[in-house]
Order: sequence, then C-alpha cells, then structure tokens
Amino acid sequence: MLSGFRKSFSSRVFITVAAFVIIFSTVCSGWFISTQKKALEDKLNLEGKLVSELLASNVRIGIFAENESLIKPYAETVLAHQNVISVSVFNADGKTILHMTKDDGINEYAADYSKTQQYLAKIKADRTPFHAENGTAAEFWAPVSANSGYVSDTFPTQNTGRLLGFVSLTLSRKVLIHDMELLFYKSILTTLFFLLLGLSITLAFIRQILLPVGTLMKSVRNLGDASLPEKIPVLSSDEFGQLAASFNGMIDRLQMRQQEKERLESQLLHNHKMDVIGCLAADISNDFNSLVDIFASKISLAKTCLSPGHMAYEELNKLSDSIGYAREITRKLSEFSKNTPVFMTVQSVGDFLNEALPLLTLRSSLQLNLLIDDGIRPCKFDKWQINRVIGSILDNSKESSPIGGTITISVKNTNITGHVDMSDGHYVMISIADQGIGISPENIKKIFMPFFTTKYKHYGLGLAMAFSIMKHHGGHIEAHSEEGKGAVINLYFPSVG
Repeated sequence: MLSGFRKSFSSRVFITVAAFVIIFSTVCSGWFISTQKKALEDKLNLEGKLVSELLASNVRIGIFAENESLIKPYAETVLAHQNVISVSVFNADGKTILHMTKDDGINEYAADYSKTQQYLAKIKADRTPFHAENGTAAEFWAPVSANSGYVSDTFPTQNTGRLLGFVSLTLSRKVLIHDMELLFYKSILTTLFFLLLGLSITLAFIRQILLPVGTLMKSVRNLGDASLPEKIPVLSSDEFGQLAASFNGMIDRLQMRQQEKERLESQLLHNHKMDVIGCLAADISNDFNSLVDIFASKISLAKTCLSPGHMAYEELNKLSDSIGYAREITRKLSEFSKNTPVFMTVQSVGDFLNEALPLLTLRSSLQLNLLIDDGIRPCKFDKWQINRVIGSILDNSKESSPIGGTITISVKNTNITGHVDMSDGHYVMISIADQGIGISPENIKKIFMPFFTTKYKHYGLGLAMAFSIMKHHGGHIEAHSEEGKGAVINLYFPSVG
C-alpha cells in the first residue's frame, strides 16, 4: 500500500490536499469555537456585573435601614431574570439581610459559609466588584457604599464613602454550557460539510488535471508498439493543454517520419529491383538473342533445301515471322538494360522539345500542345534517352485517350524542398497531361514496376524504363491521376545553372 502511494502521483496529491484541508478546517473550527466561547462568557460576565451593580445601587437604602421589605422588590426583579438563580444581600458585618432563590425554593448553587466569608473579606479589602465561577454557576459580588449611585462603567468609584453592605447574585451557566455544546456540534457539522465539499472539489480537480496526464502516460507507453498511438484530446489551453498539443505534434512528426521511412524503403526496394532486373534483362537478352540467331540460321538453311511451293516452306515462313517477334522482345530487353546515359549534353529542355516535337507528333496520333515558360534553366541529359522516356509516356497516353484528344506538354522551372525522392534544389519540370481514362489508385502505385501492364500483348517495360532513365539522370518521375479525368506524368531534371 505504501509503495502504491509512492508510485501514484494522484494519491499523493489527494492525501496531501486532504490533510491540508483537515488541518485547516480543524484550526479554523477551533479558533471559531474559542472566540465564540469567550464571547458567550464575556456576555455572561458583563450581564452579571451590570445586574449586580444595579442591585447594589437600588438596595442602598434598604441595607442602611436593614429593612427586608425595601430590598425584596428589587431582589425579586433581579431574580426574575432568566439566568439569575439566587440573590443575597449582606450588611457591612456580613449578616444576611435577604436571601432569595427561584420559586422552587431550592438553592443548589448556594456557596458554602467559608467561601462566603472569604468573598466578604476580599470585597471589604478591595471595595471593588468581582465574580467567581463555581462549576455550573457564577457568583457576582458588589459592594454597597453610602455615596454609591449607579453610573454605568464607573462603578469603581463606589469604593469611596462608608461601606454599607454587599450584594451577591448567582447566575446559572447551564444556558452558557448548552449554547457552547450547541455551538460545538454546529461547528463540527459545518467543518465536516466543508471538509467533504473541499475533498470532493479536490478529487474532481485532481481528476480533471490528471485525466490528460493519464492519457498521455498511456500513449507514451504505447510508443514502443508497432503502431503509433492515437492523439489525445486537448481539453484546455493551460500547461496540460500545451503538453497534450506538444504530444500530438510529436505524433504528427513521427507519422511523417514513418511515412518518409516507408517511402524511402519502397524507393530503395524499387531501385534495387530495377538494377537487378536490368542485369537480368541484359543476360536474358544476350542468351535469348543467341538462341534466336541459331534458330534463324537453321530456318534459313532449311528453306534453301525446299522449293517455295512445298508445304513445309510455308510453315518455315510462319516460323520466321515468330523469330521476328522474338527479336523484338530481345530488342526491348536490350533497351531496358541500357538505361545509363551515355551522351550527356547541357541544353535547355525547352529547346530540345521544340526540336523533337515534329517526330513526337508523328509518333502520336493525338494533338500535342507545347507550353514552355521563359527563362528555362539548362539541364544535363542524354537526348536519345529522354526521347525514349517521352515517347514511352506518349504511347501510354495515346492508348488511354479518346480519338482527337489533346496532350499538353508544359515546361517550367521549379524549386524542390523537403521531397523524399529528390534532393533540395533547382529543377526543370516537364509535365505531360492527357485526357484519357485515368489510372486507378491501386494501379498508379505499380505503373513504374517492371512487367506491370493492364494492356494485352504489352511487356510492361516502358514506364519502368522511363523510371530507370530518370533515376540515372539524377531526376525523378511521378504520376498523378483520377479515374475518368486523365493522367499527369511529371519529369524532374536537376538544373546546372
């Protein structure tokens, strides 16, 4: 349990705040009870002091005459007070002139004789009023002098003149004790109420604070999993909200890096496949071409031994046509394996396209619209290789575009920053846009892969060859398309000026 307390931040915060609330509430309640108790006691003492002074002033003549009938009306008036339970009047010698209690006649608070004599001696010596507590009662004593006249808060002046006697009254402290008990219970209930309220608010506040922290901790623990954790909600704009926003920003950056990593891995895998397939195509082309040459020579020799009207002669002609088809395959493989630029020259891509446009127009039955910006930067490239790239793209556009369509070829300068497949710098972009049927999202990811094709009697090497050539030029090729809205192929050439 102790270890769990040490590990749980919320438990430590809650217990710390709870202890502070309990201590603070207890201190405040104790201070409140103490001040209220003192206020009640002061009120009782002031009440007894004033009543005793008033009685001393009113019974002066009765004490002087030692006439009980003159004292009794004033004593009864004082005794009728709620807290007064007994009244006593003494002459100067300490003789009791009048002693009255409540109507039941029982004086359970009557002071014993020895204490009465002590109080009488004290008041003779000091000639000042005083009071003494006696358990659940309080006795108030006041001297009666010959020149005494009641003036509030000036009673000490009565110590002048001849001492006539003394008055004593007893006030019950039961009402005071009852009020104090009631005050104590109310204070306890109030303290418990505010304590529970404070703890509830503290618990809700801690949960509100620690909710995003707990979510953040869970997400951080999930960082080690194969997939990235989900973003956490930003519930406020304070420090915890800023922490959640920072965590979400980190997740975004990690996702971007993950995507970049996957693209780089895919690009590296694609490049490796292209290199391997290029080497394989070269070997297959050489070996297969040798076999084709052997078959062609044997067929030619066999034809010399037969007359043109012979049945086998016609079959050998058909076989010769198949040999031509095989030679076309070996030529394609040979071209695919020779994608490394050889004759690199520095030239404007725009000038090259203007020169090549007539031949490109003859190659395509569609209308070509050439748009070239001013100030195109020069690039270093192999014109024959780039001609093959553009020709392969136009072949695909022609097959996917309607009769009478237009292919737009635009050339412009561009700057690349933060692209995964290209270094930052200045480039020239050739954009080839058609009005064909477009490419599906599933196929657009595969169009640069060798031997991928959706057309009958095609090898799927044209765009793969274009990709390999652009890679060897230090550039890049990419495709954008929507089904039914045509396709756009962008070629990027690093500029040299």
